[in-house]
Amino acid sequence: MDILVDLAEPIGWDVVDLKDELEQLLGLPVDLVLKGGVARRPKLLRSIREDATYV
Repeated sequence: MDILVDLAEPIGWDVVDLKDELEQLLGLPVDLVLKGGVARRPKLLRSIREDATYV
């Protein structure tokens, strides 16, 4: 499962812990995509937003 994460502040390597915790909770492999990382690529961000399911 791909999850787009929008963080108010950088969390550094804690993002790895977040990924691990989400995988345990969901019982699925998780790929975290940081919004700040794709925000500089408008076409990619637009594509992600078009396919996104907000929860």
